[in-house]
This record gives sequence, structure tokens and C-alpha cells, in this order.
Amino acid sequence: MSTLQKQIILGFAVILLGAFFWYFLHYVFYVGNLTTGCWIAGGTLFLLWGIGLCLAMLLIDDNKVLYGSFLITLGLFGLFFNNEPFYYLAGLIILFAAFCSASAMIKREEEIQVNLNFWRIWQRGLPRLLTALFIVVALVYFFSPHPAEIAKREITIPRETFNSVIKPFEKLITERLPEGVNDLDIEASKILTPKEIKELKDKYNIELKEDETLKDFIYKLANYQLNVAPDPYKKFIPIGLAIALFLSLKIVSFIFVPLTILLSWLIMKILLALKFTRIERETKEVETVKL
Repeated sequence: MSTLQKQIILGFAVILLGAFFWYFLHYVFYVGNLTTGCWIAGGTLFLLWGIGLCLAMLLIDDNKVLYGSFLITLGLFGLFFNNEPFYYLAGLIILFAAFCSASAMIKREEEIQVNLNFWRIWQRGLPRLLTALFIVVALVYFFSPHPAEIAKREITIPRETFNSVIKPFEKLITERLPEGVNDLDIEASKILTPKEIKELKDKYNIELKEDETLKDFIYKLANYQLNVAPDPYKKFIPIGLAIALFLSLKIVSFIFVPLTILLSWLIMKILLALKFTRIERETKEVETVKL
């Protein structure tokens, strides 16, 4: 098998794994219904693509094969995500630039080493590439339905939590109530007038039933305030979630990068044993300055 054929095989592996990774992203952010097995499969897929990229950036010398395969992978992105082409294009340009930079850094590190240290070689470029990839993932999440759904989701305080929190303040609250009201278990209709009850329903969508107590009313009022208060800031929730996802992925990368490099090293050893690739010693001329 010729060197070019081997490089094409590596390039095809990058394309195939990249396509599956885009599909997984689409499934996660647009389909949902995720199980533990799905997350394990997705993590494994991400790891395999990382290994493929590491091997490709190091072993593929033909720039047409290297950059062409990655460009095809980026092109496949459009099959799954095309709702915001301008922003996605900007993200993909950043990712491609990071890939070119990471590849150049990896090859430069390989050239200056006397005895190959794969850890140092891949460590030079992989983190930069992953950072750009995480930006694309955060963009996909930002434009998916999930952040908007979370922003619209109603927040409800668990009743048990509310009862526990309000209990120490019951005496303080009853002191401010009309004379004769000694606890919060009195029916709310005995404190509020029919007009006030109707106004609560019409203006604030707080409906009080006849047998509901004053404590029930306070509980509903607390939930209402909890959902109304952040209204002016809800538009910032999607971008906040996207940034949080990006930062979370960056934290995960502290584990992912060493693991990817370790597995890439093991795959490299297997490829060397199978004679798919080889290590050669070269004599290089270098410039020195002397007196």
C-alpha cells in the first residue's frame, strides 16, 4: 500500500468520524431522548474523532489530503445544521483556522525533536483545536431549541421546601395579619375579599380555591414572583447557557486531552507494529552561531 493510499485512509476516517460526531450533536440538541448509553456512545465517538485528528495531523504530509478531508468534514456540518448559516460559517472558519494552526504546530514540534515524544507533539496543537471545536458546539447549542425552552420554563418551588423555609417566619407573618388571625392555616377567603381574589386571578393568574389556606396563597405568590422577576433577563439565558456549556467542555478537556493523547499513542504503537507507519531517522543540517 502506497503512502498516499494510507493518508487517504486516515483522511477518510477523519471524515467518517466527523460526520458521526455532527449527527450526534444534532441528536443531542434537536432530538433529545438521551439515555446513559447514548452519552457513553457520544463520548466514545468524540474520543475516536480526537484520536483520528491527532493521527491525521501528524501522519498526513499531503496538504491536499489533510486539509481537504477536514474541509469535507466541515461541509458535512451543513447537512445537520443550517438554520443560522452566517454564524455557523464564522464558527467553522475559526475551527478550520485552528485546525491549520494545530497541524502546523504539531509538524513543527515533530521536526525539532531528536527522539519523538508524542505527548509533546500532540500537546502542542490538540488543545487549540478543541477550543475552536467547543466554540462550534456552543454555537450549535445556542441556536438549538433547548436554551429557549429552558428560558420559558416555569420555575416551581417544591412544596416541602417552601414549608420548611417559611416555618421559622410564620410567627412574624401572623403578627402583620389582621387581628384574630393566629396562624397561616386559615382559609385565604376569610382574609381576602372576593374582589381581591378576582383581581389576583385576572391580573396575576393566581387562582385561589375556597378551601385553600393563607399559606397556600403565599406559596402561589412566591412562585409567581419567582417567575416574573427574571423576565427582563430571560433573553440572556440562552447565551449564558451556551457560555456555560463552553466552559464546562473546557474543564472536561483537562481530562479529555491526556486521554486522547494516550490512546493516540497506543494506536500509533499498533500501527507501527502492523507496519502501517514507521519511524525513520533523518540527518538534518542546522545553523549554529560560534565565535
